[in-house]
Amino acid sequence: MGTKWSEIISNHAMLEIDDVRLQEEAANDPAAFLRRMSLYMVNAIPLFSLPVQMRSYLAEGLVQPVYGDFYWTSDEQSLTGETEVETGMVGYELFSCAAVEQDVTGGMIVTPYSGAVYDPETGRVTFPQQEAAGIRYSLDFYTDGEFGHDLTLEQKRILGLCVASVWDERFFRNWLNDQMKIKDASFDTVNEGTYMREGAAKHEKNRGRLMDELHKYEQDCTHLNVVQRERSGYGRYQFA
Repeated sequence: MGTKWSEIISNHAMLEIDDVRLQEEAANDPAAFLRRMSLYMVNAIPLFSLPVQMRSYLAEGLVQPVYGDFYWTSDEQSLTGETEVETGMVGYELFSCAAVEQDVTGGMIVTPYSGAVYDPETGRVTFPQQEAAGIRYSLDFYTDGEFGHDLTLEQKRILGLCVASVWDERFFRNWLNDQMKIKDASFDTVNEGTYMREGAAKHEKNRGRLMDELHKYEQDCTHLNVVQRERSGYGRYQFA
């Protein structure tokens, strides 16, 4: 069995990503959280490009994650007893459910809901008797991605940095940061030029750290390969 994507995301990438919104989503809706982060992982894997053999190594036996969602709203009939909802989502490893409400400002409030029970063999989700009609539930389903190899701790750590780098790139390219902000005597923003320069410097620092880690790992692998060849008289590229 190879390394699961969720291990890279939860144990390594999230140590580098300081985003309270992601932390809340991981706690409230873990299936939706892993679905979101798997998109970052897809784009992060090609960043692990040193040594050059690493891309093909990660691609060997790679299994992509599978995910889906479904929405259900309680009705009058659900007030009388249990309700079985046919979602068509069969065979998923992880299920999470949340009640979704709209606040007075138009924003969405997501509240974890543990009462729903998912049967992966049939795809049915059973809800207990509801207290009110019109409650909208978001149902998220996720089956983890998996690498074909059992990655080393160092490989996992670098992949976590790659995921964090993709996340960092998303915010660096946010067009809203480049727009002029409205300000008046009662409200002033930070100096936009300074903010953008410092943001760019931080982005370059983070990307530079990743490149340093990749070059160091390449050197470690080269050294290990030389040692293996000297001991055996021949060698196949080894990964530290």
